[in-house]
Amino acid sequence: MKWLPKFQWTSVGHRLFFLCFVGISVSIAIMGFYFYNKSTRIIQEKVGSITQQAIRQSGERLDLIMEEYSTRSFYLLGSKKLQQSIKDDFTDNYERDETNKEIGDFIANLLNSKNDLVNLYIFGEYANSYKYSTGYSPIPAPTAAIRSQAWYRDIIRGDGRVVWFGMRKSLVPKPWADDRWQGPVFCFGRAIKDMNNLNRIIGVMLIEIDPATILSQINLGDSGSTMIVDGNNRIVGNRDSRMLLQTIPFRLSGQDSRIETKKIGRERMMVMHAGLSNGWKLVGLVPAEELVQESRMVGRFTLYLAAGFMTVAVGYALFAAWQLNKPVQQLLRGMQEAKKGNFEIQISAHRKDEFGILSRGFNGMIARIKALIDELYVQRLLQQELQLKMFASQMNAHFLYNTLDSIRWISKIYKVDEIGTMIFSLSNYFRASLSEGREFVKVSEIMTLIDNYFEIQKIRFGDRIETSVSADRELAECEVLKFAFQPIVENAIFHGLEKKRGKGSVAIAWNRVGDNLQFVVTDDGVGITPGKLNEIREALKDGEKNREGSNFALKNINSLIKLIYGSGFGLEIESVLGAGTKVTVLLPMNRK
Repeated sequence: MKWLPKFQWTSVGHRLFFLCFVGISVSIAIMGFYFYNKSTRIIQEKVGSITQQAIRQSGERLDLIMEEYSTRSFYLLGSKKLQQSIKDDFTDNYERDETNKEIGDFIANLLNSKNDLVNLYIFGEYANSYKYSTGYSPIPAPTAAIRSQAWYRDIIRGDGRVVWFGMRKSLVPKPWADDRWQGPVFCFGRAIKDMNNLNRIIGVMLIEIDPATILSQINLGDSGSTMIVDGNNRIVGNRDSRMLLQTIPFRLSGQDSRIETKKIGRERMMVMHAGLSNGWKLVGLVPAEELVQESRMVGRFTLYLAAGFMTVAVGYALFAAWQLNKPVQQLLRGMQEAKKGNFEIQISAHRKDEFGILSRGFNGMIARIKALIDELYVQRLLQQELQLKMFASQMNAHFLYNTLDSIRWISKIYKVDEIGTMIFSLSNYFRASLSEGREFVKVSEIMTLIDNYFEIQKIRFGDRIETSVSADRELAECEVLKFAFQPIVENAIFHGLEKKRGKGSVAIAWNRVGDNLQFVVTDDGVGITPGKLNEIREALKDGEKNREGSNFALKNINSLIKLIYGSGFGLEIESVLGAGTKVTVLLPMNRK
């Protein structure tokens, strides 16, 4: 944009743009990151919970299926005909054939009721052995090689309980094995006990089931895989026959409801498992990437949304910087004009916000500076005039000193002591009053000035007036304004005591109050009426000097003190009609 100059960090507008842009960008980034992480966790927990629930339900269905297998095999164990056939307890061949036929029908109707039986092997320990596949037929007796195999011994040790072997190739070797089924089968077996002597095992039953029924219950769809793991962490159930009887490459926790993340090969997997009633575990594996497919969509949406907000943020930051930079530039141009000496400059101040207040304040300040410059110019002219008058008055004062001194010596020659005393006091008074042109004098010099003034007034009033002057010793060297005290003493005599009948007194006191100096003039004269006292107090509150009226002296002294020392100092007056007046002046204690 044309109005946007080259970036400078010292520019308020540029800094505002940068801060707004960074602040909004960081906020959007943090919000987007938090939103993405939170949504990802929620999706993972939700999908993981659903998958875990599916694993748990599949485990419950597997328990029911294996319980059904166990029940079907139990019915076969209790068959009297099977016991008779294994022990070869027949009277003739006819009875043998009829019994075997009944056993075949029984197996077909009960054990193979769902048409999922692949092979049934019954190995008799003492007599006959049989096999059921397409029918019930005898097989050769078990040899020592078969009896020494691990599965055979495990069934014997099972002592009639179901011994589960899971999915695998058929355990039965040739010539007993049936070659019609080439794939893996789901195997389990039981020892056959003599119903007349339960401590005697008369045979071994091995049942091979079509694993399709089992595999149908452990399907998590295309997103994951499921396997059955035995107590030795070997895979005894899986769609991939190559993985059967392999040990799983990870450890399972003891908590069935826990969802764990495992790194299997190069892929991160979510691992969930549920315990089965026979001690096995149904384990579900879901790639972690599959669980976050939806969160990726959320991430892309968040990214697009953040990009849109960033675009809006840039526009907002530019607009905000422009809104701030425009009035600042106006103020800057106004200040530059004022710096050049143009105090007629006025900037636009129509805004109602803080910039409008600043602009109006700037205009007022410039106008005030111009007025002060004009006033200072006039004051300098007046000061030069005053210096000329003071120089003339000093010349007249020296002439007055010499004249008064001559009159004093003449009064001594003619022995008029009152005139000599008055002339002497008046001469000292003028000398102390002028103080070589100094505006600030010591308290001791003010006390001398007041003493000389009292000496002159005593000649006029005689013994009608009693005076006293007291001061703390530490205040004698403090410097005060020279012209601020004598008019107060004069007011006490002429407005308080002159109108009083009889004698009167004036007390002057210099006191220290904290870090300040207090000058107190107290008289017992006629006092001031309440109305007049209020008028004087109101006049003292007014900040401007008053050149007319009876309050001229006190008001100007008070204004002069506040002008020189500050608003915390000044003059206070108290009075009771007929009882007297008290005037207090508070000044800072200055020893220089």
